[in-house]
Amino acid sequence: MRILLVRPRQPDATIGLQHIMVVEPLELEVIGALVRPPDTVRIVDLILETEPLEAFLAEERPDLVGFTGYITSVGVVRDLAARVKRFDPAIRTIVGGPHAEVCPEDFDGPDLDFRAVRNAATAFPLLLAHLAGAGPLPAGVLRPGEACDRALLPAFDFAYPQPRRELTRRYRSRYFYFYQDHVALLKTAFGCPYTCGFCFCRLLTEGRHHARELGPVLEELEGIQEREIYIVDDDFLFSRERVLAFIEGVRARGLDKHFQVYGRADFIAANPDVLARFREVGLRVVIVGLESFSDADLEAYGKRTPAAVNVQAVDVLNKLDIDIYATFILGPDWAEAEFAHLDRAMARLKIRFANLQPLTPLPGVACQVPEDRLLVRRDQWASWDLAHVTIRPSRLPVAAYYRQIMALYQRLIWRPRNLLRNLRYPLPMQVRILRGLARIQGQYARARRGEADRA
Repeated sequence: MRILLVRPRQPDATIGLQHIMVVEPLELEVIGALVRPPDTVRIVDLILETEPLEAFLAEERPDLVGFTGYITSVGVVRDLAARVKRFDPAIRTIVGGPHAEVCPEDFDGPDLDFRAVRNAATAFPLLLAHLAGAGPLPAGVLRPGEACDRALLPAFDFAYPQPRRELTRRYRSRYFYFYQDHVALLKTAFGCPYTCGFCFCRLLTEGRHHARELGPVLEELEGIQEREIYIVDDDFLFSRERVLAFIEGVRARGLDKHFQVYGRADFIAANPDVLARFREVGLRVVIVGLESFSDADLEAYGKRTPAAVNVQAVDVLNKLDIDIYATFILGPDWAEAEFAHLDRAMARLKIRFANLQPLTPLPGVACQVPEDRLLVRRDQWASWDLAHVTIRPSRLPVAAYYRQIMALYQRLIWRPRNLLRNLRYPLPMQVRILRGLARIQGQYARARRGEADRA
């Protein structure tokens, strides 16, 4: 059996971080590791390819085409699956990934033969056996028209084979994350033990948290060729003991790596010694969900940390010279004063990189609003990107709200202290990021103009 695994390009309507980051499709490399001879597998990354999907269908003549994607990719995946069927109706198609696992109904249709909703790493080999006539359709895989009864799904097993990174060899030199070039991804845990009301990620495991054994994690890390490592756990800085054991494992193996991780502010503020030791073995960037400097906002979001802890965490990272990629949630009830407060706080705390996300009630999360407050229909998947304003602001016109977001980004980017600090990065990298940011600003401008025209 010949298998083609495809990562789609984001739709044009999506305000995309892909202008400033393109990382490897780790989930496809994991699925690729499950394919055994005589079956063959190839990964096609349409984000980086210039040829259309049909060129690879003609070249590979696959028996099965698999897709992955987030909510913004639903329409694109459905379109790609239809194109596969037009090319050859005999080719089977399957979709998996985060959105398919939580909202499989969005992918339901005649062009997608299967939807993987649970334990893909276990189900995929069983699906291949089923297609070869050697077994039943595995549990956790749906056919067209089948509803997902979660009470009947198998228990989570968190199987994780070593990814086959050689399947993306032709693309690897082009993977980057902001100012980190030639980046590889490493996943050491699944799920998150916290219950933030805006978070979609925890829905993937229904609130369960499972950490991999560090032995296999370190073996995998040792085999990665790239120096820049992005640990994509929902929260790597969770267990003090586990982080310390990871640090000692890196040190014992003499690994020369640079790490970027997700971490909560309360862990950082309470464990500056751990961050200092991590810095010694290569920690360079921490993505921190600060969300807000308002205690009322943080309580409403279920964050379980006060604003003072955010300030302490930023201070710890600044003193250790660890770059902070901060994420903030922009409330639908904000007006000019709230945007100005956030701007002053970022300037005071010397925050250079921030992702400003309007509060977005993704399917299934706790932070929901009445449907009549939504600006974007649920089936306008391309706009559910954590960048579009999806909730009608209560104190500003929509176009004015977009204008505030754009102005906040502009002040952050062009703050003289931030520009001077960025001079330490190679010039080509600075140019690439500035071009990417300009494209994102253009997308925001189009969204703002669209709202102004509708007003």
